[in-house]
Amino acid sequence: TIGMKTISVIVPVYNTEAYLDRCIKSLFCQSYADLEIILVDDGSKDGSLRICREWEQRDSRIQVISQPNLGVSSARNEGIRKSTGDLIMLLDSDDWLAADACEKLLALIKGKNADCIVCGLKQTSGNIWAPAFDKDYSDLASFKCDFIYWINTELLSSSVNKIYKRGLITELYPENMSFGEDLVFVLNYLKHCNRISFTQEPLYQHEVYNSVSLTHSFSPARFSNLEDIQKAILDFADDKNKINPRIYDKYVKDALHLTRMWYKNKNVPYIRKKEIIGEWLKQSYIRKLKISDYQLHWKDRMLLHCLHMSCFIGINLIVNGKEYINSLSKE
Repeated sequence: TIGMKTISVIVPVYNTEAYLDRCIKSLFCQSYADLEIILVDDGSKDGSLRICREWEQRDSRIQVISQPNLGVSSARNEGIRKSTGDLIMLLDSDDWLAADACEKLLALIKGKNADCIVCGLKQTSGNIWAPAFDKDYSDLASFKCDFIYWINTELLSSSVNKIYKRGLITELYPENMSFGEDLVFVLNYLKHCNRISFTQEPLYQHEVYNSVSLTHSFSPARFSNLEDIQKAILDFADDKNKINPRIYDKYVKDALHLTRMWYKNKNVPYIRKKEIIGEWLKQSYIRKLKISDYQLHWKDRMLLHCLHMSCFIGINLIVNGKEYINSLSKE
């Protein structure tokens, strides 16, 4: 059982000086005060480290760690390693928490004797991304019965809308991934949980307008990351779920999205696009899918079919349409 002990909140910081005061102030003003606040500056080039140091002088609960730019996973891992709280929360430095978020999540994890609480997120655009209903699982087997539902809500895909028991974290973030590392971390954690609870309340506040954010960048390494994510999903699922086509719904959606992003990139020559997609498809789950199992818009179905057949001209035609046809007519 958990006594009234510290929650460690870990904040990776990289070039977010415009948002950082709001983020740290939301921790400073939490209704639950017994916090350990770990700010990990990941080699920021703006005034972020200075802001962190100023807050460290102001509040004894704040500890600042400065490291060279090694990426968000490295920064989070360093924070977890340095943490001493019974419970862990993760907060991105361009986001913030509702004033009573820590108090409510602590009450939930204690009241339900849970190993993990998953809450909702409220976005600055006004959208709320939250469970459709409150749900408690008393063991991992019953959660796995509903796993396909939850994986396709994307509520497991983020690591910030949760509270964790530090003693159950046995695997840190994979530092070789630039996409999907949150989900891999969450699934590795959930393997060690019995009681898992979902609450509709949006206690996490997410900034959607920060163009510096990693979610807005793109690297071809994301294609191999996509395979790592699906492997983690299949490894977590029970045998019954592994043969259900719905276990690949998220994979199909992400594969189509990444393909479109890659083919729309005007800075990459067509031959390079084809090369990267070709290498990915050789070892992808795409080849294992039965396309008729997926209810898709006709364009998505055609794109998935072209990926399945490694038809690169078809992929380019579907993604870039008239622009591609015009480029052919000019040759």
